[in-house]
Amino acid sequence: MDGKEISLRAMGRLQDNELLPDYLDLLFNRVAVQDIHTGAMALSVNPKTRPELWKYIQKNFEQIYQKLSGNMVVLDRFLRLSLNKFSDRQTEQEIANFFGGRDNRGYDRTLNVVHDTILGRAAYKERDAAVILEWLKAHGYA
Repeated sequence: MDGKEISLRAMGRLQDNELLPDYLDLLFNRVAVQDIHTGAMALSVNPKTRPELWKYIQKNFEQIYQKLSGNMVVLDRFLRLSLNKFSDRQTEQEIANFFGGRDNRGYDRTLNVVHDTILGRAAYKERDAAVILEWLKAHGYA
C-alpha cells in the first residue's frame, strides 16, 4: 500500500501540465476511490498543477461527486486536500461562488475550513510577503 501512495505522490509532481489530463484520467479511472485524495494532494501542493486541479474539479464536479460521495468522508477528504493550499482571495471567492448554490451536506465544514485557511494565508502573504522576500534576498535565497 505504501508503494502505491508513494507512486501516486511522485507522479503528481508534474512539471508539465500537458501530462495532467493523463494523470487525472489515471486517478479517476484506475485508482481505488479511497486513494484518489493522495493524487489530488500531490497536485494541490504543486504550484504548477494546483490551479488546473481546481479547474478540473469545477468542470467535472458532478462526476467527481457521483464517484466519491458513496462515502462522504472520501469526498470531504478529496475536497479538503485539493483546495486548501490556495493563498489568494480571488480563488477563495471562486470556490465560495462555485459551492454557494449547492447542497454541501457532508463536506460543508470542510468548505468552511478551506475558506478560513485560504483567507489566513492570503492575509499572511499580503502582510509579510515583502519582508520575507527581503530576508530571502539578504540571505542569498532569492
